[in-house]
Amino acid sequence: MLRYGVVCFLFGLIPAPAASGPTVYQAQVIAGSCPRDQFGPNASGPANSAVLGTANGVAVDFAGNIYLSDTDNHLVRKIDTAGNISTVAGTCSAGYSGDGGPATSAQLNQPYGVAVDKAGNVYVADYGNNRVRKIATNGIITTVAGNGQALEGADGGAAANTPLLTPRNIAVDSAGNLYISEFQGHCVKRVAPAGTISTVAGIGIEGYAGDGGPAAQAQLNYPLGVAVDPAGALYIADSQNNRVRRVSGGIITTVLGPGRQPSNPASSPLDPVGLAVDSSGTLYVTDLYLGLGYANLASSAGAPAFTTIPIGPPEVGALDVAVDAAGNVYATLGNQILVGTTGNPFGTQLWKAGGNPANRNPQLLAGSTGIGDGGPAIQAQLNEPWGLALDAMGNLYIADSRHQRVRRISPSGQIATLAGTVAGFAGDNGPATAAKLNVPAGLAVDGAGNVYVADAGNNRVREITAGGQIQTVVGCGTPLECGTSALGHDGSPGPQMPLLQPDGVCTGRNGVLYVVDTENNRVLRAPAGGVVTTAAGNGTPGYIGDGGPAPEAELNFPTACASDSAGDLFIADTGNNAIRKVTPDGRIATVAGTGTPGFSGDGGPATAAALAGPTGIAVTDDGNIYIADGNNYRIRKVTPDGAIQTILGAGAVPLGFPDGIALDGSGNVYVADSRRNVVLKLTPTTAPDPQGGGTPVSTPLTAASAAGGQAGSVAPGELISIYGVGLGPQTGVSATISPGGTLPTTLGGTQVQFDGVPAPILYAQAGQVNAQVPYGVAPGGSTNMVVFYNGQQAGALTLPVAGTAPALFPVVVNQDGSLNSQSNPAPQNSIVTLYGTGEGLTNWVNVPGLPAPTSPPFPQPQAAVSLTMAGLPAQILFAGSAPGLVGTIQVNARTPGGFLPSGQVPLVLTVGGVPSPPITMWSK
Repeated sequence: MLRYGVVCFLFGLIPAPAASGPTVYQAQVIAGSCPRDQFGPNASGPANSAVLGTANGVAVDFAGNIYLSDTDNHLVRKIDTAGNISTVAGTCSAGYSGDGGPATSAQLNQPYGVAVDKAGNVYVADYGNNRVRKIATNGIITTVAGNGQALEGADGGAAANTPLLTPRNIAVDSAGNLYISEFQGHCVKRVAPAGTISTVAGIGIEGYAGDGGPAAQAQLNYPLGVAVDPAGALYIADSQNNRVRRVSGGIITTVLGPGRQPSNPASSPLDPVGLAVDSSGTLYVTDLYLGLGYANLASSAGAPAFTTIPIGPPEVGALDVAVDAAGNVYATLGNQILVGTTGNPFGTQLWKAGGNPANRNPQLLAGSTGIGDGGPAIQAQLNEPWGLALDAMGNLYIADSRHQRVRRISPSGQIATLAGTVAGFAGDNGPATAAKLNVPAGLAVDGAGNVYVADAGNNRVREITAGGQIQTVVGCGTPLECGTSALGHDGSPGPQMPLLQPDGVCTGRNGVLYVVDTENNRVLRAPAGGVVTTAAGNGTPGYIGDGGPAPEAELNFPTACASDSAGDLFIADTGNNAIRKVTPDGRIATVAGTGTPGFSGDGGPATAAALAGPTGIAVTDDGNIYIADGNNYRIRKVTPDGAIQTILGAGAVPLGFPDGIALDGSGNVYVADSRRNVVLKLTPTTAPDPQGGGTPVSTPLTAASAAGGQAGSVAPGELISIYGVGLGPQTGVSATISPGGTLPTTLGGTQVQFDGVPAPILYAQAGQVNAQVPYGVAPGGSTNMVVFYNGQQAGALTLPVAGTAPALFPVVVNQDGSLNSQSNPAPQNSIVTLYGTGEGLTNWVNVPGLPAPTSPPFPQPQAAVSLTMAGLPAQILFAGSAPGLVGTIQVNARTPGGFLPSGQVPLVLTVGGVPSPPITMWSK
């Protein structure tokens, strides 16, 4: 049954030991929270007090339930008929995962449009993943269109294997056809119920053409909302053509537009965004400036009138619209979609308007009017936090970029707004709390308590004085606004220097301010009371100049800077995947990164390590450099000897996307995670080396399944990995079967106990221990796990216990015994073999550490086992303990011949009703 050739490879997939060293960092969230947890983990609550991000999509099912896409928080949320809100998909962390499993455990990436079919299945345009995903009525999520590639896809193939280019909005007709607007693809696609994809409108080239002819030969310009009327006609919000267009019988025409007439401001939409059609043929349109309106297409002769519906706060853009079976209209209002500068700074509100034009009776259904100011920062809402800075009093400043604010957390943990209201440019020489900012990015604080903000969208750097006033100190806007050349001239006063998306700012000696002029590929130097000169970068994007004068060197899209008391300037040269240093005499050199994107080099010289888009940097006077290695999703540290290591982002503590970094005087590191909308504090923990004669210290532990690294409940007999500091010897030790026939319970001086019962150990090392959970732990409760090293307690952790906690190792073996891969997919109707852990009690002796027999009968789980491939049930031929292995389940299954799509498909193992996180397999 077991293919022994894969055994060593299989156990090589148990997470590798974490790097050990004298300092590790414990991470905790100190600001920002996921809105899905507003009422408690996985709990629902009244929608009218809920916090929403930017709800770019809204849909209503036949029962009256409302679905919203919470784009900023990477969630899909549901408001039931009782007015309670809950989460149906997403974790608040952007990414792509979870197909084949519960949608509430899956990751989305900027979900936009939502739609519901007549069976109650919910569809979401997973914009950032270039996919459309389906949440079935049983809560399982799958991908129905898009393979993740941001490319123009061909017609006629399986939609799930075809690229999509920024799917923005979606609609489903009564026949089950799914329509998808490709925003940057300038077209609308249709997915038939059989799963094939085709183009119904647009040639993929932006423009305006084709009215009166075949829609597939017409030109669209950034299409947004789509809707289908009862007769099957398709409506498209052709946003940059300022029109709504209709496709009927394959022919395209304009039904609203081409834009607002000066003599009649309400004549037609100026910026159509969302669309909906009711049963009478009335078309509802959300407009970025006009708000919500409608046009009765069925009863209008010639160009229909567009009538606005008073709803929500004035001067707030409308995002999307839906209509229920009774004719009630639902609209989301709030932040801008494309280029608008108005908007609700607190996120989005959902409003309902009745179907009677004479008495709409608008009602607020969802969306609170605050983001947490005046309360604990840990309960506040952030929206893409970017730059961070600390002052001498211990106040932490956050560039809350998409809330268009700079916020301050006091040493007691309370949060307030220091500057900003809504997007725009206004307020100079007045109170900062009344000013307008536009995507604030980098921050810095000087010794007098003045805060400097890189107001990136306004192409300026602004100063918030200690007294709370705001003024511009560098930047006059774009070169066109300034009336000068692109780069301006060295020697110009600060307010007369043009900037182009300044993302970073930092302070230096003697009151010098450095400005990272990102799109001009340079860093400027602005001394107090002096004129602006170039500190680094000649304005040409590139990577030359090391060893020479910094102003003559090339930078490539730099985004952040930092300086030390010696006068050294450090630059996050993002596009060059490097950290550059400018010495006080003006010479430039690379101190980290090779110029080639990637991840490598931990433990070695930083100049030989690969970085990937570093976005933040902080330095200490003793020579430590902290780097937000953005596209590697890590925080890395370069020590004074030039060696680099990862301090956050690998192993048990993931990062969404790190941006700003700040340091305090106690060695703590603060990180803005813009994708998870939180700020983390990393606290250093130093543990002596036990081999060096020190005494082990009890440190915080984390534990995860050995198959894939997921944290959560443990099950009897499960293989787990335990992470911490000082858990075992510096050099790892692997176990062998003892003369008694079982794995040892003490290995290399390490012992793990569950409620006082020693556990079998497979591997022991200072940073990681792999062990088997004893079969005697009681499901439904918890177990106290303690790790000892050389007789001293090294750490403890309480873990919940479940009857099963299945997880699969990410390896699939084809029928011929070869490993499954993209170049070696599994044939249709063939047998594949999978391995996992967490199956719980078996029908055998259940002795911990005892390998399963190598000949029949083989032990089998007591709980029921099933397997799905791409959501389809697979025939299980065998599901039992892997012969000769400990704590491992082996599953032999036949692929669903003729039904399984080709390409990469998700596999989910369910044991005792609990699904595993999905792994993927390649199918022919």
